[in-house]
Amino acid sequence: MKSKSKLQLIRNAVQLVFLVLLIAGIYTKMRMVLIVFLPAALLFGNFFCGWACPYGTVQEIFGKIGSLFIKKKLKMPRVVQKYLQYVRYILFALVTVGIGEAAFYYINGYMTFMGQFMAGFILDASFVIMISFALIALFFERPFCNYLCTEAAKYGIVSMVRIFSIKRNEDTCISCRKCDRVCPMNIVISDKKHVRNGQCINCLECVSACPVENTLTYGFTGLKLRNK
Repeated sequence: MKSKSKLQLIRNAVQLVFLVLLIAGIYTKMRMVLIVFLPAALLFGNFFCGWACPYGTVQEIFGKIGSLFIKKKLKMPRVVQKYLQYVRYILFALVTVGIGEAAFYYINGYMTFMGQFMAGFILDASFVIMISFALIALFFERPFCNYLCTEAAKYGIVSMVRIFSIKRNEDTCISCRKCDRVCPMNIVISDKKHVRNGQCINCLECVSACPVENTLTYGFTGLKLRNK
């Protein structure tokens, strides 16, 4: 268990580094470096959201604060989660179309005063939304990541074909479902051989929480889309 705790300490340290870089104003200058996370997701899955996203880290920090006062965090019912998890992919499609339209207007010189006004309004609204979801994270694990983050949707889609992922040893699994309970993305892990769910952020909380050594591990699984 000590090695598992060490794994989470390493992840938390990496998260704090990226959060400090954001606060210091260096984060945005690293865009070319951060782009590496996207092609890497094709092989290794989505490590960006679980290790490098500052807003994901903020939600986790608020979540840990909430755990000091709340014994049991709220969980979205599975029947609702099954459908609600696709909202972020719908938003991603809409944002992608919106970016295309914005580029068209810029190129053709159609950016008006109203467009500038709306841009300012959207920026203010985004700030309010981010603060709101950080507060919701006191009671609910990573709410923004789960349902609204278009960046997470992008990485999730790419990582669906990864050949390295979390593996479950069916022979040693005791079906305690502790992995299901600690997963911040509300994924059912206890009935899967390989975790290729697009929601997975490779936080490895399930691996750290598993009470049986080498039952949940991260490694090469091969390409088997049917297990997604």
